[in-house]
Amino acid sequence: MSSVCVIKYAGKNKGKQLASEKYQQLLEIGLKTLSGESKISDAVRKFIPSGVIGMKVNCLTRNLNSTPVPLTDGLTKILTNTGIDDNNIVIWERTNRELEQAGFDLNASSFGRRCLGTDTNGIGYSADFYTSGEVNSLVSRVMTDLVDFNINLPILKDHSIAGLSACLKNMYGAINNPNKFHDNNCDPFAADISNLEPIRSKNRLSIIDAIRVQYNGGPGYDSRYLGFYNGLIISTDPVAADRIGLEILEHLRKINKLPTLKQTEREVKYLRTAEQLGLGVASRKNIDLKVIAVDDTGQQSEVELL
Repeated sequence: MSSVCVIKYAGKNKGKQLASEKYQQLLEIGLKTLSGESKISDAVRKFIPSGVIGMKVNCLTRNLNSTPVPLTDGLTKILTNTGIDDNNIVIWERTNRELEQAGFDLNASSFGRRCLGTDTNGIGYSADFYTSGEVNSLVSRVMTDLVDFNINLPILKDHSIAGLSACLKNMYGAINNPNKFHDNNCDPFAADISNLEPIRSKNRLSIIDAIRVQYNGGPGYDSRYLGFYNGLIISTDPVAADRIGLEILEHLRKINKLPTLKQTEREVKYLRTAEQLGLGVASRKNIDLKVIAVDDTGQQSEVELL
């Protein structure tokens, strides 16, 4: 059994992008709920005990529909409030250009929160290949050498081949040869990539931004298919988080009169493969789900997922 917490914003600005302060509030509620701790510092330490912490973002669509800067700012505030030095926080992606185009400020110095691409001088990819199943890849040295733990921060969206782009698909941005692994709806490749060491061992927390979801036409940006779900999906299990994200994605497709992903020959098969590898839980019946709505006063109420 795996636990997933979904935090939904239910205030007057529902249907709009959120500020960092609102993200911080939602994250604190979600992390405390998921951990069972009453204090946010205890919740953070339960998931991330110490060390240098990575935040793997997804910046494929520049500032149009990438991991929001305010989400990383809100999470940074939580981490630093628990005593983590801001220079021990590293926002990262494949390239510096992608980060800048998504609105992030680059910083590879020894002062302040770091933000850098794998193509930064002195970073690059591992000297040795890592292998799992049908995947044989170099892994970003951000993951292998720089961080002790990683927080996966994808956005929830449709993918033209994989069907779903969220936690597991975001790890394609951690390897040197992602173009090789898209056959058969990315199965078993999406699972195998997340099973690579040190990706498997260092990914400790997954937070999917599902505030604004592109439910068709992904992974590139297509404004015709944007819908607001207004939620964050939080779990230590990336497979279970993706399974809940898939349910939301299919719901948005249904209410917008689009066929299911299976009907479009984009069934998300790699989640079952990931479960077989022991990466997490893909079966809905084995996921302990809690969905909490939060209004502008901070009032919380349990609600249905959809």
